[in-house]
Amino acid sequence: MDEQTNRSRLGLWIRRLEHTIGRGAIKNHQSFGDIHLTPFITQRAKLLALASLACFSMLFSTLTLAQAPVKILVGFPPGGGVDAVARMLAERLEKITGRAHIVENRSGAGGSLPARALLTVPADGNTLLLAPDTTVIVYPYTVTTAGFNPSTDLMTIARVTSYDFALTVRGNNDIRNLDQLREAIKNNSKAASIANPAAGNLLHFYAIALTKALSLENITHVPYRGVAPAITDTIGGEVTALVTPVGPVLQQAVSGRLQILATSGSDRGAKTPNIPTLKELGYPQLVSSGWFGLFAPAKTPADVIQKINDSVKQALLDPAMHSKLAALDMEAAWNSAQDFRSLVDSEGKKWAAVVKASGFKADQ
Repeated sequence: MDEQTNRSRLGLWIRRLEHTIGRGAIKNHQSFGDIHLTPFITQRAKLLALASLACFSMLFSTLTLAQAPVKILVGFPPGGGVDAVARMLAERLEKITGRAHIVENRSGAGGSLPARALLTVPADGNTLLLAPDTTVIVYPYTVTTAGFNPSTDLMTIARVTSYDFALTVRGNNDIRNLDQLREAIKNNSKAASIANPAAGNLLHFYAIALTKALSLENITHVPYRGVAPAITDTIGGEVTALVTPVGPVLQQAVSGRLQILATSGSDRGAKTPNIPTLKELGYPQLVSSGWFGLFAPAKTPADVIQKINDSVKQALLDPAMHSKLAALDMEAAWNSAQDFRSLVDSEGKKWAAVVKASGFKADQ
């Protein structure tokens, strides 16, 4: 018997019981054969019936809640990377849990609208947020009022994806390593510049941290509106260097139009085995990766968080999910809710300091 039939029969039983009690079918001193019901026993029967009604009503409500669709909120328009990952994840979670998962796009305000929305929904696991790193560990520190506190208003469920960054220069020049980049910038400091995909993005502040670590603090930072125009201008020599995710520059690097000097991961990437990491080159403080993560409202019960985390872990073990993420130049990167909390808190503290030192404010 399917769930819908069960719920229909339960609802019918409740209505019949309500009707029976309402008519007063159990009356004082009513006899059934040799059994005479006293007023006390009759009253107790009524109370038991009402208690049963309450229990079944609660059960009915629980069944209804359990079958409600799960919403995954996304702070960006359909068609982007966050939206694509959310839809992949929703599809697999639906198969694993048997419950419908719906992606709802609420774009604007730096991707923060869904995070604010979590403050007003029940903490029952039926409304979740898939957010990129910038929304959670950078945006709150670039505006006067973010509308949410990532430490107290968001419960971590699991990191879902990760991707490394690349320090890149145009291919048709003599720069092949960090020392040569330093020398080129030193010899032309007034014209030296480094591009990043967006003002206020994590990569913007990663570029600031990188140039400080490399003692290139006088270089001009040039935020673009997207990765593609930043790549175009790097190839054309309009900027000296570029910081982006690894994926978008791989094809141009293979063709020789760009040269990747180093990547940001703790280890060399699977697609960049011949390119050193900044850690290898003596800059462990520059180890960093971008990520997308899943969040729930504050005060969501721990058992609900754990159940969703387990389902996410199962989803990310699916080879088809790995293939689709690889097509977006990302890797599956599950971790526990506790480990993800530690990552969010430590990264938030780290990037808050970089944002503050830079003096950047998105709303000024």
